[in-house]
Amino acid sequence: MDGALQRRKLVQLAADYRPDIILMQHLGGTGIVRDELKELKDSCDALIYHEADPYSRLVHGLPREAREAGAVADVVFTVGTGTFARNFERAGASDVQWEPSIFDSERFGRERPLANHHRDFDIVMVANRNRPRLRGLPNWRDRIRFVNYMETRFGSRFAIFGRGWTGPSAQGTVAYSDQSSAIRSGWVSANWDHFALEPKYFSDRLPTSLATGSVHATTAHPGFDQIFPGAEPFLLMSKSMVALGDRIEQYLTNVDADERIEREAAAWEFAHRHFRQDDQLVRMLNRGGAGIDQSSYEPLRELRVDALDEM
Repeated sequence: MDGALQRRKLVQLAADYRPDIILMQHLGGTGIVRDELKELKDSCDALIYHEADPYSRLVHGLPREAREAGAVADVVFTVGTGTFARNFERAGASDVQWEPSIFDSERFGRERPLANHHRDFDIVMVANRNRPRLRGLPNWRDRIRFVNYMETRFGSRFAIFGRGWTGPSAQGTVAYSDQSSAIRSGWVSANWDHFALEPKYFSDRLPTSLATGSVHATTAHPGFDQIFPGAEPFLLMSKSMVALGDRIEQYLTNVDADERIEREAAAWEFAHRHFRQDDQLVRMLNRGGAGIDQSSYEPLRELRVDALDEM
């Protein structure tokens, strides 16, 4: 079945079913057009569009389908409050709101992290090497410089997992669903963001790392002081690579293994309280009028809170 026919079936299904809310996510490459989106909007009370991928204005621009969805949707959610939001406003979106990147709670952090005193490395990083022929993601050169800097400064204490890296720190690729073991092989997980200047933006690398029970070191973005109050014990941030390296070194030098494990448990708790994927879906659906009681929609929530209270 070709794409156009599939989209017509979707539009007709919505027209027949008359849903209260339609939530659409990451439409780039689907071929959907504005008239089809308008028909979908006419079939429901609220059309919501969620774009969790980052897009700049020129180098890595917002896909046509996302622009069309933004222009038609009642509300748009995106992962940054600067260029990411303005992309949709320029496309004609009337209501653009911030929703953070999240972690998949079915894949990562389902259980409280074990108190493991042995780690193969001090610092680990999970990221593919992005080196395009022409233009790539913003700050891709900075990420390579950061890996080189970490390798030079920390030597065999540092490990990089992902595609495209060579050298003594390279550990090869790791499957997305298996990255917890890579992250937990070190005392600190580290990252240097693409889109380093976007306010309130972070990739799913941050919540995923915290959710596995890792102290995480990353690029500081504008607005982080509002998002992460009280997270300093397990979230190391800086706008400078050297300063971030200093913060990592200070942490490894001054914090003993028992306290590190306590901070890892606090990271796990923070991620589960703020960045679960299922919680995000409820927030977005409620913005469309779903009226879901977030304290009762998940039967296992009470068990999870009990487990946190025992920490």
